[in-house]
Amino acid sequence: MPLNEIPKHINPEMRALIDASVEEAWQEIRGEQPCDESKVRRKLAGTIVALRLVDETDPAKLRALALNAARAMIRQTAKDQA
Repeated sequence: MPLNEIPKHINPEMRALIDASVEEAWQEIRGEQPCDESKVRRKLAGTIVALRLVDETDPAKLRALALNAARAMIRQTAKDQA
């Protein structure tokens, strides 16, 4: 999710945290197995934004939970294509 898709009511500082968390998570997951970068980034960002909206601010937790969601999506996509 590009910064321009992050809800407007999130302040710039939190938007920067979200963007950094997405980028860090992407760097971690990108070499694990073939995946669609845009779909994975959207999943990472969507998860991080949802967590932030329920007041989670710990970057490590945001990243870890987003990675779990993205990995589950990648596994499901691979199953669906098999």
